[in-house]
Amino acid sequence: MTEKSTPKIEPFVCAFEKDHLPDVDPELEKQYQEIRAYEKKQIPNKDEVNITNRYQLLADQGHWKAGSQLAVRYLNGRGVEQSYFKALEWFQWMADRDIPLGYYNLAVLAEKGLALKEDKEGAWQYYHRAAQLGNPQSQYRLGEIYLHQRKDFEQGETFHRCAMKQGYAESADALGDVGLIQDNYPKAIYYYQAALGRRSSMLTLHQTFREGSFGYSKDEFLANQYDQYYDRLKKNPDLKFPNLNELAPLPPHPEQGLYNPETGQNEMPE
Repeated sequence: MTEKSTPKIEPFVCAFEKDHLPDVDPELEKQYQEIRAYEKKQIPNKDEVNITNRYQLLADQGHWKAGSQLAVRYLNGRGVEQSYFKALEWFQWMADRDIPLGYYNLAVLAEKGLALKEDKEGAWQYYHRAAQLGNPQSQYRLGEIYLHQRKDFEQGETFHRCAMKQGYAESADALGDVGLIQDNYPKAIYYYQAALGRRSSMLTLHQTFREGSFGYSKDEFLANQYDQYYDRLKKNPDLKFPNLNELAPLPPHPEQGLYNPETGQNEMPE
């Protein structure tokens, strides 16, 4: 590992990944998007070698997204002989350029002991560096570690909220789980709703108002709405509902009111 890519842990300030990505050459980006579109149309294991070679050509010209795809292909042995060490080289190449996803993948390799000796402390440092550069996967992972291993709910929620602001539904779902652990049902339901169409969250919302769970009153109309959204998600897992609060506004909990994410407190409506 180079000194540049072995980071120190700095105090966390929420950052968005889009603000820490290098510019890419427009012509190389056009070629990259063409390869991605071609790849998605292919039957698995068909023309994989050609796809890998095309990513290699772009990566050799400095296109970091192609380098990332190439690393994943080495990791999984798609169109190339599987090699954790070659994957490591490309993830390291990304980290040396301060690309957030490179640090995240180095963290995963270090945590699992793939190509690297298992190194929890090294993984911890890489996750933190990636999170500081806005990588939502790292923010989610650190959120889970702080919540469930270190029992630091404040810090765990801080990481999850940052990832959620980038549209990372898994973190919103995790914050909903925190609300349940705390018996704070408005908080739980608020974050499940904020999970932007995550199926497990949608199912929880449906059951809550169908059955009157967590002290909420039954609401057949709201339950049916969530049921319809859930069916749509089954057909299209990539579907998002960014305006779900407008489509299905949450009612106040009879005893705990509504959760205010700005204050972190529940408020009873007047």
